Amino acid sequence: MKKQTFFFCVVFAAGIILLSGCRNVAPGGSAAMTPGSYQATAQGFYGDFEVTVTVSETAITGITTGPYQETEALGGKAIKLLIQNIIQANTAGVDHVSGATVTSAAFKAAVAQALAQAGAPEALTAVPLRPAQAEETLTTDVLVIGAGAAGFSAAITAAQGGANVIIIEKQDIIGGSTVTSAGIVYAALDSQDYDRMVNYYLQRAGGNADRAMLTYFAQHSLETISFLEDLGVKWMMTIPAGTAPEPRARFSMHDDGTAMIGSSLINPMEAAAKALGVTILTGLRATSLIQNDAGAVTGAIGESRTTRYTLNAGAVILATGGFDASEELKARYAPVAVGDFPLSSKGNVGDGIIMGQAAGAAVEFKGGVIGFEIVDGSLPSSGFNAAAMYCQIFVRTDGTFIGPCEDYPINYTTFKRIGDSQYLGLFDAANVNNPMVGNLPELAIARGFGWQGDTVQALAAAAGMDPSKLADAIRQGGLGAGPYYAVVAKASTIGSMGGLKTNTRAEVLREGTGQPIPGLYAAGEVANGAFYNQEYPASGSSNSLSITFGRAAGTNAAAYLKR
Repeated sequence: MKKQTFFFCVVFAAGIILLSGCRNVAPGGSAAMTPGSYQATAQGFYGDFEVTVTVSETAITGITTGPYQETEALGGKAIKLLIQNIIQANTAGVDHVSGATVTSAAFKAAVAQALAQAGAPEALTAVPLRPAQAEETLTTDVLVIGAGAAGFSAAITAAQGGANVIIIEKQDIIGGSTVTSAGIVYAALDSQDYDRMVNYYLQRAGGNADRAMLTYFAQHSLETISFLEDLGVKWMMTIPAGTAPEPRARFSMHDDGTAMIGSSLINPMEAAAKALGVTILTGLRATSLIQNDAGAVTGAIGESRTTRYTLNAGAVILATGGFDASEELKARYAPVAVGDFPLSSKGNVGDGIIMGQAAGAAVEFKGGVIGFEIVDGSLPSSGFNAAAMYCQIFVRTDGTFIGPCEDYPINYTTFKRIGDSQYLGLFDAANVNNPMVGNLPELAIARGFGWQGDTVQALAAAAGMDPSKLADAIRQGGLGAGPYYAVVAKASTIGSMGGLKTNTRAEVLREGTGQPIPGLYAAGEVANGAFYNQEYPASGSSNSLSITFGRAAGTNAAAYLKR
């Protein structure tokens, strides 16, 4: 690592020669940097990594990184975008990459530290001046708003139907909540399983779900699997999910066998969309829909950091995700989740729901969310936080027994029924040796979110629990011998329930009349109120519904253009 160096300069004043430790000056009068390469450490989301910045006297000429543990679908993409943006703007003060703000902040801080070593002037870490916002008009057959599973499946299907398609995404990184998911897709076993699958969803909803919409979903779910396989999606395994015994949950994986990550769905979909000529624009947020005098939707208004867009289209498909990252909308539509940390896309703030309502759409909310549990919102969404899922039993913070660790939406319901701000998940020695658990409790403990004790009394003392209550909980829960581990568990969300009302054609329905709003379609979390009640039924449901109804939206939007 280079150290900052200085040049001596000679100053003549009143005939006296003075020596001064002033720095070299670049053309234009600003202080010059010492050319070379400088290193700093970025504190990434999943661990530290090295950043090397190369500079000339006046410019940032190159940035490289050492090995990092950030996920390629989010943090990795953010790093690549930031390198490009920083070099182009010649300052570390560029915007964070939306969708990966933690990695962005860590990377920019490391670049700024390296620049400080080089003696960079303030201009190389300042926010760049923004040009006046430009105006641009784009025209397409089908405009898709949102680049997650619903948006990409809609765009691909519309393009296959002969439409020209533009897909816009307000985040700088594509994938939405799908890319932060485990990449699971729930679907029927075969045609004989359709009715069983529908009845399972209705049972989990206590009957408060739309049978016709669920029937369409079940009957087209195998086509969704075929659609994904045709795009190159591969499966690692198929197992039961939720409380149903049938093995309907397909776990997607990358070619190298990497699984439990949503990019194994998004990457093939992105590649297919590009191959079909779909235009993908990121960092462009839709703000309102355009309607003609008859009320038909004919496009949208959108904004990027530099440009205000008029996006004219023959049909618009909303695939903007849910609202569990918006405290305001949770307070309005799902108060149970107020204050819960969202593990879904940080873009899940209800944009499509708001735009649809402004265009006259009907909505459907029942107060539920896709509930989950985490150790803490400050930790990465996998690894550390998985300790809250794989424990054997839950207790209150004083050691009072709650019950066994069950399917995560059921745990969420239990947490909300009790109403505490946090709980503790317990492990015995045998469970910690389970390959599915591994070192998860130790990871949580190392971060200050757990405790270990060789005996019940030792664990109670370490965690501040009542030893008699803890002993009773361990007995009721059937735990074995110590050492014992306790990790913090808190309610969280991985998505929302409720949104725009649609039919089996994915057409958005008008408030009051229940008739389709011409030219407007929706799929995914923005329009999932018909399928759930209070509790999420099974892992992979949201991805599967998004793709199934995304395909319906794309098919019917393309057909609408030909009327």
